[in-house]
Amino acid sequence: MLRIVMKSGMLHIFVTGEEIFGSSGHEKVPTRGKPGLERPGRSRGERISDRAASTCGPTVIRPMIRAEVGVPIVPQTISRHLAESNLKSKRPFRALPLTPEHRQLRLQWCQARSMWNVTDWQKVVISEESRFVLGTDDNHVRVWRHPGERYNSPHTVLRHTARTAGVMVWRAIAYDSRSTLVVMRGTLTGQRYVDDILRPHVGPFLNGLPGAIFQQDNARPHTARIAQDFLCHFQTLPWPARSPDLFPVEHVWDKLKRQVPSCHSVHDLELAVRDLWAHLSQDNIRCLINSMPDRVAACIAAGGGPTRY
Repeated sequence: MLRIVMKSGMLHIFVTGEEIFGSSGHEKVPTRGKPGLERPGRSRGERISDRAASTCGPTVIRPMIRAEVGVPIVPQTISRHLAESNLKSKRPFRALPLTPEHRQLRLQWCQARSMWNVTDWQKVVISEESRFVLGTDDNHVRVWRHPGERYNSPHTVLRHTARTAGVMVWRAIAYDSRSTLVVMRGTLTGQRYVDDILRPHVGPFLNGLPGAIFQQDNARPHTARIAQDFLCHFQTLPWPARSPDLFPVEHVWDKLKRQVPSCHSVHDLELAVRDLWAHLSQDNIRCLINSMPDRVAACIAAGGGPTRY
């Protein structure tokens, strides 16, 4: 009998007496295998294979087992034992790498707003740029894990940025409205951010929402002196670095990116993104903003570390 367990994020594969020994308890005479594999006196249940990474599927694990134990095995057998061990094939939890300083700043930011309720968060206007790319990414990676282990380090895929053909867009969301979607071409500088985004879009949008609080991330154009000078006339909310889980608009983009159809050109991609933005449900945005008190509480409970959001 093959037994597979997960320990420290790795698959451990065991072969018990049923595989090595006959039903009568006598040792089988193997036709192949590593020298010394079936030596007399080996305990029934002794581990005889090494570890396989948790991202390995049955087809990848199969030659590892055969090389270790010399026992022919089919992927269906491995799949069955993975299921019996309550290991599920899941998408890995994705998180940005956090330094101790990042964690501390996230924790302090959340603690300062731990008493904010849904009504407070409904005043916040959240702004961000996002890039939609042609082709696919690594979202199809799967990991084998037990239920409840999604956020364990071995099952986490760190997110890193990469340049490829695509469309960069800007937008802002509020509880009952959202901005125009702006396609950004070329390099965004502080001056361009003021001329192309803040003055024509952010200013009028905020002026139409009494009591609005503007929030943006810490991208260099956002923190440029010229941009800060423009925003000094509005109420703003600081932002802790590397905190997409505290930034509901990230989920809006994730939803849109999952819905983008296959496009053969950047122009087609731009049209698709504009159409998706125009048809995005405002109720979805409201739901995300209403989740902010829970997001803050989760970050505090995690000591500033990654959360399920």
